[in-house]
Amino acid sequence: MQPLSPLIEKESARPNWELLRRFGWSVASISGVYCVAWRGRDEVVFEWRGDGWYRVGGRGAADEV
Repeated sequence: MQPLSPLIEKESARPNWELLRRFGWSVASISGVYCVAWRGRDEVVFEWRGDGWYRVGGRGAADEV
């Protein structure tokens, strides 16, 4: 295989855990592109979609990061 072959998949953007921490979230558990984080009484499941964190579940008020 040639190093510049179009069959080589480009590495996708990895989740940026530090971004959550900067917004005051504490990461409780990580599974692939998903994580459970808490801040105060809020416990939220976030999904990394390449450009940021998006809330997919949990309890409490949380915006996308």
